[in-house]
Amino acid sequence: MSGQAVTKRVLIVDDEPLLIDLLREIFARFQHGHGYEITPAYTVVDAYDLLQREQFDLVLLDMVVPMMGDPWPWIQGLDLLKRVRRLGVKAPIFMMTGVWNTEKEAEALIEGAAGYLHKPFDQRELNRLVTLALRPPGG
Repeated sequence: MSGQAVTKRVLIVDDEPLLIDLLREIFARFQHGHGYEITPAYTVVDAYDLLQREQFDLVLLDMVVPMMGDPWPWIQGLDLLKRVRRLGVKAPIFMMTGVWNTEKEAEALIEGAAGYLHKPFDQRELNRLVTLALRPPGG
């Protein structure tokens, strides 16, 4: 497989299409030696469905995502994180938020989040976190 760039699959869970477009542009500029395939999910139900059926290398999950449909009346990103981990999803998950809340951040880390991304994004920090999250084992 030498010489071929591997594409990393990234699921972005957020109800703001402009934010997803911005992240798509940021990922396209990363110089990590591979490309990124960005899959958007605008609701919790869409995200959960995708995570049950598909494999992702990285997940960016907003702390507040609308439900829009069954089976949950309303759910926070933290609740989705817990359900996703129970599904056995091993991909690194970064929680995204526009609000600083150290209690929620600590809970997310305990529940298996790889880290936190605060809006507006610091592109250098996002680059660093993605690089660390996707590095090869032992790399």
